[in-house]
Amino acid sequence: MKRLVTLFILTTLVIAAGFAKPRQKDLSGSIAIKGELTREYKKVPAGTPVIIRRVVKTNQTTNNSGIYYAVEINGLQESVPLEEMDVVSLSTPETDREFWQQVYLKRHLYEYFHNRGYKHKLRQEIDEECTDYLDKLNEIAYQDDYITSYVQSVFAKLNATTIDPNRGESLNVRVIQSAEPDAFMLPNGSMLISTGLICTLDSEDELAAIIANELSHYVLDHQVDNIYRAERRAKRAAFWGTVFAATAEAALDIAYWDDDRNAYAISFVADIAHITALLSMPTIDRLGMKYKIGQEVTSDRLARELLTFKGYNPDGLASALEKILGYYNQHQRKEDINRYGSIENLSKRLDKIGKAETQSNRPYLRNTCDVVTFNAAMNFANKRYKEAAQLIRKNISNGFATDNDYIILVKAEMALSNSEEVNNRCLSLLDKAQEMAGENPNLDIYKQRVLLLMRMNKQAKAADTLKEYLTLLTRYQEQGVEGEEKEWTNKEIGWANQMLERVSRI
Repeated sequence: MKRLVTLFILTTLVIAAGFAKPRQKDLSGSIAIKGELTREYKKVPAGTPVIIRRVVKTNQTTNNSGIYYAVEINGLQESVPLEEMDVVSLSTPETDREFWQQVYLKRHLYEYFHNRGYKHKLRQEIDEECTDYLDKLNEIAYQDDYITSYVQSVFAKLNATTIDPNRGESLNVRVIQSAEPDAFMLPNGSMLISTGLICTLDSEDELAAIIANELSHYVLDHQVDNIYRAERRAKRAAFWGTVFAATAEAALDIAYWDDDRNAYAISFVADIAHITALLSMPTIDRLGMKYKIGQEVTSDRLARELLTFKGYNPDGLASALEKILGYYNQHQRKEDINRYGSIENLSKRLDKIGKAETQSNRPYLRNTCDVVTFNAAMNFANKRYKEAAQLIRKNISNGFATDNDYIILVKAEMALSNSEEVNNRCLSLLDKAQEMAGENPNLDIYKQRVLLLMRMNKQAKAADTLKEYLTLLTRYQEQGVEGEEKEWTNKEIGWANQMLERVSRI
């Protein structure tokens, strides 16, 4: 009798379980993604408007994934399995929220975060490490409020602020001093744009494209996913202990621009060797920014979608990458390229994107010409004379050169060559600089002319220029300058008097 009762109870439980309502887990929360049916579905004709309201995972086994979409059709809710979602064609998004919800839907990010979780503890640790790293990078921050504001304006237009309430990172962008055309999206939402990138590009569409690409890596969670995988492969303490080993000893020595900081309005430029140490390959790898080629290609595709949605030319991405590739080819760098890995990786990405017409935009070139001057000064200070001259010629070619640009070009050409042809060309460049300075004499023009005339063995003309230089320095001193300005003026007066004495002995 007991056996019969037990059998009855088990049978009842099995039958009840068979009729139990399947358990569901809401993956997306409330969403509203518009579309229409591509064909007749459950007797509803093709072309009928639909709204996707939720992404749900169930314990049912009638389909392979267990993923269903709650779809509103004619005011009624239908449950459409993932495998049949080709029946819905998504409409063009009208708002940022709609765009990012579509991104999450099409890239299956709702499922990704359900399966992997948001790893809040890991993200907090990453944020702390990134904050320490950003503190180090403050030493090479580019100090120009106008350029910073301009880059921020492009970033803000593309910003994914409405992407996911479960991701608490604060998205922001910073401009740093670096000769190389780099952009990095740290896993805590901080983006770094180098002055070298701004100089290499020629249009806002190109700058927006690079920013969109970096944002895409963040949206697709590539950095955190790469860190998570690397952390699992290594002992946890060893992983975090070596994240910043390459930068911990990189004391950032400031390389002052000789005595020209007043003339160029550049307070300092960082030493390129230390910039390279701070932006080292080990640090980039450890922060999840060494992307696989598949991750790059996926981010490129999303970037083009974002650019199109925001009204930028999506071909700006191909144009920008082509110029970055050209930079590294010109500098004969094939491997160990910080952000891009190698020339081969860049070439593969371009093959996937397809060639595009090279872009150039005068408003962008006008907005960024001071950055070009700055990077030329940084290259010159680090004895990269060819690079300095090339950048200045870009400003001259675009019609945005200043008297300071011509002075940097003269210094670079004098460092590279000493021939009658070059020296005469440098004199003409200084004449142009003097013409551009107008009634506001640029003191450095006079000093550079003295050095050039002495090189050309034109001592009498050098003496006349020295006297003019001394007169201008004395007038400047009489204005009551104090501090560093006074110290610099006294030093220059002393130098000019010594040079006059030397010329008189020749």
